[in-house]
Amino acid sequence: MRAHHRLSAREQAFVHSLQYHGFRYTKRRRNLKYRRGYIIPATKREDADGVDFWIKIPKERLLYPVQITQRGVRLYRKYQRPSAWQLQEFIKYADARIAMKRRMCRAAKIIFVLLRDHEHRTVTENVANADIKALRATLKEWRRRR
Repeated sequence: MRAHHRLSAREQAFVHSLQYHGFRYTKRRRNLKYRRGYIIPATKREDADGVDFWIKIPKERLLYPVQITQRGVRLYRKYQRPSAWQLQEFIKYADARIAMKRRMCRAAKIIFVLLRDHEHRTVTENVANADIKALRATLKEWRRRR
C-alpha cells in the first residue's frame, strides 16, 4: 500500500469543501464510478513532486493532479498586526511566492488552485462555494491551455 502523508489543516478544509459538493474521499485510484467526483490524497513521493491531491471530476474519466495554496495575507493581517509597510512587504512576498509556485506547476503540468484564506475551523457554505469555484475556474483555464 502507498504511504500517504498527513494533510495540512487547509488541505483538510479543501477536502471538506469538496465533500460538501458531493465529492468522495478515497485512496483508491481504480474502479472509480463514472458519475461520482473523487478526491484522492497524494502519496509522500507525489507530495514531494508538488501534487497535493488527485481529483476526478464527475462524468469524466481523468484524474487531475492538483496543488493548492492560499495567499495568507488575511491571516497575516489578523494575527501579526503589521504596520502598513510591513503589510506591503508581505503582500509582495506572497505574490512572488504564488507566481513562483504557479510557474513550477505549469512546467510540471499540475493544476494550481489559489484558495481563499481560511482559519481552519469548520468549513462554511461560503468557503465551500469559494473552493469549488476556484477549482472549476482553474480547471477550465488549464483545459484551455492544454
